Amino acid sequence: MQETLKERILNAGLIAGIPAASEDRTLNAIKALMAGEIYAVIFPWNKQLLPMLGKIRITFPKLLVGVQGPWAQVQDALALGGDFVASDLPEGEKDSRCFKREGNVLLAGEQEIAQCNNKLVFAADLHKGSWDVITQRAHEEIEKMLGFALRHVGINHADEQAAARTATLFARAFGFQKEDKGGAYFSGGCIEALKKPSHGTHGHIAIATHNATSAAWYLQQRGIALNWKTAEYTPDQKLRVIYLQEEVGGFAVHIVQK
Repeated sequence: MQETLKERILNAGLIAGIPAASEDRTLNAIKALMAGEIYAVIFPWNKQLLPMLGKIRITFPKLLVGVQGPWAQVQDALALGGDFVASDLPEGEKDSRCFKREGNVLLAGEQEIAQCNNKLVFAADLHKGSWDVITQRAHEEIEKMLGFALRHVGINHADEQAAARTATLFARAFGFQKEDKGGAYFSGGCIEALKKPSHGTHGHIAIATHNATSAAWYLQQRGIALNWKTAEYTPDQKLRVIYLQEEVGGFAVHIVQK
């Protein structure tokens, strides 16, 4: 199923602001951002930008291009290659490509769909050609947004008695608190001793993230296949858990929303 524009922006999660510059410097800045895994940008409206939009669209087909400014100006950007605009629609106008920006947040109605960051590309970077610096900033900001961190290691067991022994050993050796969570014993919150075999040959590794929806999308951009049959969602239908397709060292791996 093809993603809607709103879904594409939600998946990208982070939009980089780019100051006005020449076509050559603008294209180099975008190339540097994409090397750092930024897939969405937003420009302040300016006359210099409009002739560039077609070239940007052709050169970077995976890029989401936004323009911010008054509707009377930015609506032309949509016809020239822009994917979305950040503007206030005139009363009576409707356009699903128009969103609202409040500070560093892009909104669809009342829903926050992405963060806008104007500190990844500065005018001085464009003037100096500091492309590696832009790439490094972009990479660091993406990792900060995703916030990957080890949550726990799940160990498969044949039965409850074996799981209890494992959890007890970790509690006795390291002073962890042992808790019965129903389907597993937890020890210190970082060891999950499953009472019966589950995902993975030996068990699973859980990696927490700030944004499971974006994390799943970015993993796929990195060439990591996901098993969508394992996806679990929150009551409001946001992705909560999903497993990678392949095991690692006999362990299944899943991401989980913090």
